[in-house]
Amino acid sequence: MKRSKSITFLLGLLLMIGCSKENNTLEDITDRGGFVSFDETPELSYSVLSLDSDVISAQLVDSNGNAISYSLSVTYGDVTAEDIVTVTQFPYNLELPISQVIEALGLTEEDIALGSTMSFVGTVTSPNGTYSGASPDLNDNNENEGGDTTDRSKLYFPNQAMEFSISFFQPAGKKIRGTSFEEVPIGAEDAPYNRNGSNDETLDLINGEAPPYVDFIAAGNGVDNELGFDSEYLAITDISSSSLGFSAERIGVFSLLEDYEAYPDGTQGFHSEDADGAIRITFDTVEVPEGQENSGVSFQVFFGDSSWEELDGLHAYANIVTDSGAEVLELASIFSDDVEAVAGQWYEINSGYLKGVRSYQLVIQIQSGATPESFDIDNVIIYESED
Repeated sequence: MKRSKSITFLLGLLLMIGCSKENNTLEDITDRGGFVSFDETPELSYSVLSLDSDVISAQLVDSNGNAISYSLSVTYGDVTAEDIVTVTQFPYNLELPISQVIEALGLTEEDIALGSTMSFVGTVTSPNGTYSGASPDLNDNNENEGGDTTDRSKLYFPNQAMEFSISFFQPAGKKIRGTSFEEVPIGAEDAPYNRNGSNDETLDLINGEAPPYVDFIAAGNGVDNELGFDSEYLAITDISSSSLGFSAERIGVFSLLEDYEAYPDGTQGFHSEDADGAIRITFDTVEVPEGQENSGVSFQVFFGDSSWEELDGLHAYANIVTDSGAEVLELASIFSDDVEAVAGQWYEINSGYLKGVRSYQLVIQIQSGATPESFDIDNVIIYESED
């Protein structure tokens, strides 16, 4: 039985591919250039609390047996440091402190953001030339404008050290003080807050005879005692086309499940809508335990899924005291289109761990000019590291 030329060619091609897969061992691909890999992939995720002590530790192996030298560059954001490591003998035990990498980039530990990554690229010089580990940068004409390490070569080096990244995370903290507004008495879902003063008068708000309440005095200063807070109204010029200020609206502590299924913590939160101005909530000052160098502040906010105007949004900051004196720590400024990008979900605002802070006083200002533009605040926490 005769085979057609096309079938014979196809069978031969498949046979060649099969042989290629079977015989493409590390020793068989030395003609592709120089490649260096890790004997075992090192730890690639590091705590922001231990940047001064963590080390990238691994053994470097000359996978093709033809590397004359291997050098490593690193990029963080728009900053790159070249040749932070140079190796000329293999195998090589790499011990690269994270602090050394940060210093080479001209940065400090405070510049390293949660969830960010550092990208490393290796360059190998071999008898066949110099090879960059950067992935190929192909232009519209499929021409490589930089980088040599193709997906095919990486496939043969699962622990390759030619291109890799490390990331940074925040370990869980423990609460010093906080509030989820659970200790504040609440009334009916449709109960309005009847404010003191004139509709558009900037002044401190006070609790009425019945809920909803806009102020709260803490029962104690223990970790399980919820923080006290004080609310005030601020007139914002041109925030509303209809009127400025309010007399009776749903503002204060409520238990509402109109826009979400549950609160992040507990069953209550601080709500504001149709204020035609700003509601500023100032929480009790919280002292950081003596000797604790790592602490932070966080809270969660739910922006109603609506159309937000230029002056509508949230500004949050904390008045802090450090060893150097009093400072203002900016936490968030989210307005207009930025609000719409995170609306319709519980969104966390978190300072991350800060060093040397002795006390925090959280301030949240929420402002809007129409009923659909609503805010809910919950799960306020001032925390410290477990260590």
